[in-house]
Amino acid sequence: MDSIPVKFPEIYEGFANAEGVLRISSDALTLEYQVKDNLIGVVKSDVSTAVIPFDHIDEVDFRSKFLWTSLNIRVDSMQIVGDVPGAKQGTVKLKIPRRYKKEAAEIAHEASIRSSQSKLDRLEGEADAF
Repeated sequence: MDSIPVKFPEIYEGFANAEGVLRISSDALTLEYQVKDNLIGVVKSDVSTAVIPFDHIDEVDFRSKFLWTSLNIRVDSMQIVGDVPGAKQGTVKLKIPRRYKKEAAEIAHEASIRSSQSKLDRLEGEADAF
């Protein structure tokens, strides 16, 4: 499970689309993406990267329906995902191709565990300080 392809829905009211990859590392989820216009299809942005540390993730919601799979990543600060296409109120919505459904579920599960562990470690550190 190195990385999975993702699409970003609801970009610039349909005038653009964004695609990229999502990968998990030891301390963060990383999104690499590129935005392309829908009018001509040739204007592309540079590849951008958003790193989402586990200690800032509040929720990773995996949803799978018959025709589509999605991941919604909610963070505790809008600044972390402020430049990510379509991010609203600290939530990034990603569409996942059906063939990567299993990998997306694994990433969501692992990210949730690591986020919880990171927060638990922080609380234990604060308790030890007393």
